Amino acid sequence: MTSVSVSPHGLLYSGETVTLQCDISDYTAWTYWWYRNKQLQSPGSPSKTITTLSDQVSQYQCQGRRTDRPQSSQLSASLHISVTGIKPKAKVSSDKKDILIGDSVTLTCTVESSGWRFYWYRPRQDSKPVATTSGSSYTLSQVSVSDGGQYRCRAGRGDPVYYTQYSEPVHIQVTAMIKATLLVKPNSVYPGETVTLTCSIGSYSDWRYKWYKDSNDTVISQSDRHTVTGDTLTISRATESDQGLYWCQGERDSRPKSTSVSITVNGELLLCVVLT
Repeated sequence: MTSVSVSPHGLLYSGETVTLQCDISDYTAWTYWWYRNKQLQSPGSPSKTITTLSDQVSQYQCQGRRTDRPQSSQLSASLHISVTGIKPKAKVSSDKKDILIGDSVTLTCTVESSGWRFYWYRPRQDSKPVATTSGSSYTLSQVSVSDGGQYRCRAGRGDPVYYTQYSEPVHIQVTAMIKATLLVKPNSVYPGETVTLTCSIGSYSDWRYKWYKDSNDTVISQSDRHTVTGDTLTISRATESDQGLYWCQGERDSRPKSTSVSITVNGELLLCVVLT
């Protein structure tokens, strides 16, 4: 049985290079004959490379011939190759809009058909690529402010490489780590008083708040004297056991902790704010 296949697969573009492969399942020592639109081409190897594809529709077949019996194989079924004259254009997208220092962000380059390698550029498309990937994704890990800017991509395949058009840019803006701030009232605390701590985060919205005491492993739970309402922790009937270092954390996935506030309940009943 004789068959013919093409690489790359799928949609093909005018000007790119493709390789046809002729497979004959029986016997060996074949010389391969190629046909285009039923016209015999020169004999050659089992692989046939076509450079600079035209945008004309073509059908290819192959057949094997040799000196021993059998002297010829069956003629393969026709392989229909359809080529478009429109040069493809890549499209780039980002998986995140709000990007903070330390985050990871993944860019995805989309192109029709398959078999591409992907080239990533910043800040200009005429610069050397900052990365080349076999897959369509490029991940920036532990980003800093300097990673911000415009990113473009394009794809290429074949030898010599056939390139798509560059994508339009996607803008990556990396902002400084958001810091929560603790506000405490009153500043001076006496036994039995109520203390209110408020977690203030100036940027974004829809935060979920967590409270910690003495270490970031000790989460403050609701109790008859400890009440969490939104961004506020209320400590009723303060006692010496409430002394310690407090943190708050706002979460939209995982976000940074605040500066710390130390509440000291002692003989002086002095409220101490420790800036770190």
